[in-house]
Amino acid sequence: MKRGSWGLLLVLVVLGGVPTQLFAQLDLQYQLRSQEQLGSWKEGVKPKPVSGGNVELISVLADYQEPGGSGNFPNPVKLQFYLDHTHNVFITVRELDYRTYYWLDKVQPARPWEKGFQNVLAWPTDPVLQQLTPKLDLYDLGALIRLDAESTSSVERVAPGVLYHKDAPSKIDGYLFTLKTGEDARLTASIRQKATGKDVETQTFRRKRAGRPFTIHWEAKDAEPGLYKLDITGFSLSTNQTISKEIHFFHQPFLAP
Repeated sequence: MKRGSWGLLLVLVVLGGVPTQLFAQLDLQYQLRSQEQLGSWKEGVKPKPVSGGNVELISVLADYQEPGGSGNFPNPVKLQFYLDHTHNVFITVRELDYRTYYWLDKVQPARPWEKGFQNVLAWPTDPVLQQLTPKLDLYDLGALIRLDAESTSSVERVAPGVLYHKDAPSKIDGYLFTLKTGEDARLTASIRQKATGKDVETQTFRRKRAGRPFTIHWEAKDAEPGLYKLDITGFSLSTNQTISKEIHFFHQPFLAP
């Protein structure tokens, strides 16, 4: 056999031992994915994004966890949300705390989002979520549904999401707002009903560690439907710099009309 043939044979032998693993790793990389009946989105493992601002909003979800099944990651996953009227919608699904650097965004639905609670993003989990190491639970994930603006800002308009596999709740009784700060901070969170200007919830956090996600829970079972605003104010414990963020959202407790 000629020298060149031996070299080619060696390359084929080396590559032949790892193609499945190599292709699996490539398939987990953040990339465009689509299904005709679902639309398209980008999903996969991507480098840790750079945090923006002094308070970063990570996720706004209904306080609901569907009972677990067999222990495997459920397939598919669904994210349902309410729109009070037509909006441009920008969805991000990510881990609440980084372990695998899973990321999903750039969603283009098969049909336009519309007013009401019938908006559902469903996506298969076997290509990425079931393959990740370490393994994730469904509720290791958070979701942020921004309205009318894709990038973060000090004033945000969001639609709370309902994350589930098979059975959505009939009613939303609370919300989970997950955030993190760029510096150790002292914070106050207050939720106000916009129609009346009435404060319906106030929480104080004496110290929140920089870069560590924390969750503000609002029990909303007695709250009237309508627009609300979450105000987060405070200051950095190291520089005394002021911290401020507004999160506007619509509380619609009933998923079915």
